[in-house]
Amino acid sequence: MSSRLMDVPSSATAHLYLREDRIRQSYEAMMLAWRTLNADCEVLLREKGLGPAHHRILFLTAAHPGITPGVLLNSLGITKQSLGRALGDLRERKLLIQEEDRHDRRKRPLRLTASGEALERELFLMIREVMTRAYREAGMTAVEGFRRVLAPLQAPAESRAR
Repeated sequence: MSSRLMDVPSSATAHLYLREDRIRQSYEAMMLAWRTLNADCEVLLREKGLGPAHHRILFLTAAHPGITPGVLLNSLGITKQSLGRALGDLRERKLLIQEEDRHDRRKRPLRLTASGEALERELFLMIREVMTRAYREAGMTAVEGFRRVLAPLQAPAESRAR
């Protein structure tokens, strides 16, 4: 038996979906899906002089109004410098405002402006169209399975290292 297979628990090798080639295929599929999901968004973002980090900040701020930069930093896994630069760009373009928390002045909750909400909505509608088509084609059982697979992949790196 190859040394590569000896490193994998025997119970895992018994499952077809846990074979290395299947995991590689799944990862490749996720990369290609990400490209497809964001292709139209990238065109619009480029026209506005924005990039993927700006898009992720807009999305998370729309989904969680009042999110703080610290939470964004943990969620996005980017450096403080990158986050600060992207937040500055979004504030400068009047797409986002950073408020002061009444109870804790160290917290600086973020909210989208009306322009920011409109841009985020336009970007989300592009993604929703692609995902809706894929979800319809795959069916409800596949969609639920997909969500169950994605859930543990969202854990912070330090909790996955165990």
